Amino acid sequence: METTGIIFLVVIFIIILTVSDLQKKKHYNSFTEVLDGDVLSYECQRTGIVIDTKQRTIRFFDKERDKTYSYDNIREINYTLSEGGKFYDNGTLKGMNNAAIANWREQLAANKRSGLNILTDDIKNPMWKINVPLKN
Repeated sequence: METTGIIFLVVIFIIILTVSDLQKKKHYNSFTEVLDGDVLSYECQRTGIVIDTKQRTIRFFDKERDKTYSYDNIREINYTLSEGGKFYDNGTLKGMNNAAIANWREQLAANKRSGLNILTDDIKNPMWKINVPLKN
């Protein structure tokens, strides 16, 4: 009877971790993209970019900053798409749990590394990073 209770608790724990992991992945992999005439906007993880081709301006925003630049103020644009490694388990419950946690951490780290990097001629805000999540 006691063994059944322990197994039940372990299964419940794994289910909770899985649901929590899916919710966090949903948050990190969610983005909004809108094309409205001459304006394209993209937002992900509280960072974003709005490109107005008619006005020739680009607006960047993140948690702390919000600024609009003309095309002439943009010096460089590059991007990084990083992917997390895959950890495999040894077939035990503990191994599966450790592999799941390691894979989740690697995916979070990869999402933090990935993004669109824009260098401007602005002295106060020379670099902007727009988050771009990986699809799972």
